[in-house]
Amino acid sequence: MNLTIDKQGSEPVYEQIRRQIEELVGEGLLTAGTRIPSVRQLAASLGLSKNTVSVAYEELAARHIIETKPGSGTFICARPEVATGVNLGRRNEMNGELSDFPPMRWEPYFFRSEFFGMLPGKRVSEMIRFTHNYPDPELFPFERIKQVATNMLWNPQSFFFDISHPQGYQPLVEHLEKEMALAGIPMAEGQNDIIITGGFQRALSLILDFIVRPGQKVAIESPSYSNLLNLLIAKHIDYLPVPVDSEGMDTEFLATAMARGEVCAVICTPDFHNPTGICMSRERREHLLRLAMQHRVPILEDDQGRKLRFEGEDNPPLKSMDYGGYVIHASSYGMCFLPGLPIAWVTTPAAISAPLLDAKLAADRGDSYFLHVLMHNFIVKGHFDRHIRKSQREYKRRRDAMVETLSKYLPSECRYRVPQGGFTIWLELPQPMNSMKVLEHSRRAGVDFVPAPIVMPDRKDCNCLRLSYSRNGVEDIRSGIRTLCDVIRSCVDNPDLMEGPEMKYEDLLK
Repeated sequence: MNLTIDKQGSEPVYEQIRRQIEELVGEGLLTAGTRIPSVRQLAASLGLSKNTVSVAYEELAARHIIETKPGSGTFICARPEVATGVNLGRRNEMNGELSDFPPMRWEPYFFRSEFFGMLPGKRVSEMIRFTHNYPDPELFPFERIKQVATNMLWNPQSFFFDISHPQGYQPLVEHLEKEMALAGIPMAEGQNDIIITGGFQRALSLILDFIVRPGQKVAIESPSYSNLLNLLIAKHIDYLPVPVDSEGMDTEFLATAMARGEVCAVICTPDFHNPTGICMSRERREHLLRLAMQHRVPILEDDQGRKLRFEGEDNPPLKSMDYGGYVIHASSYGMCFLPGLPIAWVTTPAAISAPLLDAKLAADRGDSYFLHVLMHNFIVKGHFDRHIRKSQREYKRRRDAMVETLSKYLPSECRYRVPQGGFTIWLELPQPMNSMKVLEHSRRAGVDFVPAPIVMPDRKDCNCLRLSYSRNGVEDIRSGIRTLCDVIRSCVDNPDLMEGPEMKYEDLLK
């Protein structure tokens, strides 16, 4: 085994050893079962320390390329072509009778999933994208959280070997109980309880699994946000779209459906509804609660937007108005803080907290104790509130830039509402325009947005689109929105641009 080592090169010596042995295996020059020099022998022949060779051999063993057999020596592993990635497809020989059976038919299990992700297109790096509905990492205080995490890692054993309380890290649970109480939700013993989950989708999944039985239907807002639609589709849960107007969910429409016994639960976002940015009026909240109590139907309240308000007065959470235990409240730190931080929580009536906790434990024990402690430490040191205040000021600047540019350049035939928080503006185009055709022309001009089929429960196109301002600086917002307004003006003035075959979502990648 001839290896060439450059002791003066930029590549570490142990990496040179590992790489060259891996290359010899990949080229078929070292085959399965071949004995190679021991650590001591290779170190002596190359004039290196045994520690250097040992590190290289440990990495090769971790990659299943070599193995050391006590008393026998070091050998190339069986099937090294798999370990090096050259051949991942070979299987062991099977009994002839088994191989005669046809492959499994998975098609009956499929569900419609073409809208499960916003396709970026080929020119994504060249575009101004108004598609992301989550916080801007440029605003995040990474140095602060690195400092908190570093201090925690002085004593790491407790974070990686201890299993936290089923509710979650208790100091964080207690903090959330106080937060909910300050929002007007009764948190005394026997009233409501907190359960922390590994992200908001897990919170939704936990609640849906608990309250929805096979064949039942839930009421959702129309339009709605894609993650909810995707989750319901993946779980094969049918849903009833309820229109949203300037006051939120149309509770008169919902009342008719409830009177017919059509729905087993209601899912709604009262504050900064995604995608419209609308906040449900006090009257609608009260009517919704009356309907729930009258028909004995639970409400799942998505309250992720509460920390995203940057002007106006806070509205009371539905849960704070709930005197009969009909509302299950859910929120997370993902929307206002870190999308990749899987910490959400459910505020549930005490009557169902024990069985809901049992359901959580049965399905998922994957909560990160370390992340719970990290989040709690970040909060109690004041970093979280400071970050929220700073972010709110910046998101208001970005919203103002988008609104000012829309008001200046958008054709008068279009309509939109100015949100008091959140990340999105819902833009209505004049009929008979449709969002997919506009998106086709907009992408050619270098601007991306979310078309209607992503957020409409029936996945059909219409004359509306969603613009998000959270991930772009003020100058990009002004430039991108002006370009989009020019595209819309061209479509308004030239109706033939809306002609032609109906756009399919996959066509946007071509």
